[in-house]
Amino acid sequence: MNMKNGMTAQWKKRLLTLAVIISCLAILATGTAAYFVAEETAYNVITTGLLHMELIEETTGGKPWPADGVMGVMPSTDVDKVVYVRNRGNVPFYARIQMEQRITAAPGTTAELTFEHITLDLNTECWIEQGGFYYYYRAIQPGEVSEPLFTTVSFAPQMGNEYMNATVEIAVQAQAVQSDNNGYDPLFALGWSEPAKELIQNADENAE
Repeated sequence: MNMKNGMTAQWKKRLLTLAVIISCLAILATGTAAYFVAEETAYNVITTGLLHMELIEETTGGKPWPADGVMGVMPSTDVDKVVYVRNRGNVPFYARIQMEQRITAAPGTTAELTFEHITLDLNTECWIEQGGFYYYYRAIQPGEVSEPLFTTVSFAPQMGNEYMNATVEIAVQAQAVQSDNNGYDPLFALGWSEPAKELIQNADENAE
């Protein structure tokens, strides 16, 4: 009688174990099916955005900046040069502009010229200077244009004869990075080389 009861208990244990195994397999199968369905659905509905920034250089009248520049500029004059950024994509972004200023004396002369007599009417309310870049103060929405970084290049009356036939170059380069999920401060958004570099360095230091 005890042997029979023992065998019965053993079979019940085996059946219980088998039932547990079957239940686990059923859960795994259900989980796998749900995973594939979710992945398939996500694949069909997720679309990446288009980040498309346009750097614009034009005259005050809205005409494109001449490809060959402006010739015959004299002291005590202003040259219209409007520089701003347009968002032609479908996602908002932060923008920054870097400028490189060069002045070359006339051929055959050895004068070392500086930009002390050449100024830009920089818009420092909307563009924040840091580390050699000018950052737009907020995100630029799709279809929107920024305020100009500057609109005028002024040549002072103090320019002497050493500036005659000199070549002045103001090269501008613009960069953009998405603003969504990228903080609230354009100066520290990830994607700019320096903030990203600092973040990686800090992470490495903390890991040590």
